[in-house]
Amino acid sequence: MIEPFANNHQSMQIGELVIENQEDKIIIYGDLDLTLDASGYEQAQQLHALTAKIIQAFEVNDTYSKNDSKSKENDDQLGKVIDNPFL
Repeated sequence: MIEPFANNHQSMQIGELVIENQEDKIIIYGDLDLTLDASGYEQAQQLHALTAKIIQAFEVNDTYSKNDSKSKENDDQLGKVIDNPFL
C-alpha cells in the first residue's frame, strides 16, 4: 500500500488499475473489473483502503485548499493576453 503524497516513487496495482504516487498528486489509470466473487471482494477492499488513506492525507494536510492560489501565483502568463495561434 502506498503512502499518499509522501514521495515520487511508490506505485501499486489493483487488478489492471495502476496507482502512481507523487508528492503533489496521485495518478490512477487502467481498468478494474470488480467481479462478484472472492477476487472482486479482495480488490474492492484494497480500493477502499487506498481511497481511505488518500482522504486521510487530505484531512491531515489542509494545504489542498490553498493550491488554487499558488498555481495562479506561479503562472508565467498571469495577466497577459496571448494571441491565439489557431485563429
